[in-house]
Amino acid sequence: MFEPSEEKSRKVHELITQAFGKQIKDPAPYTVVYGYYIKSGILGFGQKTSSYVIGFSEALKEIIVIPVNSDVDEVGSPVSLKKDDIISAKFGFQGDLKIKSSKLNEELRFIVPPYTPTTLENSYVLTINQHEEADTFKRFVKDTF
Repeated sequence: MFEPSEEKSRKVHELITQAFGKQIKDPAPYTVVYGYYIKSGILGFGQKTSSYVIGFSEALKEIIVIPVNSDVDEVGSPVSLKKDDIISAKFGFQGDLKIKSSKLNEELRFIVPPYTPTTLENSYVLTINQHEEADTFKRFVKDTF
């Protein structure tokens, strides 16, 4: 009911795959997923939404996180995190992944959902279905880190 249409989801998947491919020389070993995090302001006023294109490789034991804007037309610099770089990677109660790394100044938090509800579009969250990829990502994090 709140899941995005196949067409909308396919377009978003194409956008994030293209964004990842532009930043990474050899994207072939990676599975690409969409992640986001909504940080609420003080007393619930205001919020900041961060969107990410995330590539992960079981073979390379690596996660690459690339910040993007909600239209995926502004792509930030990739952060490559190999197993040895990650101090801890834990899932919170809300399903958000919290990564502490020697390469990062602060904890990185994001959710890789099976799908994003269409109701979150107003919060600048991309709508995508990625059930299989989200399950694979969760298993990868738990098994690798």
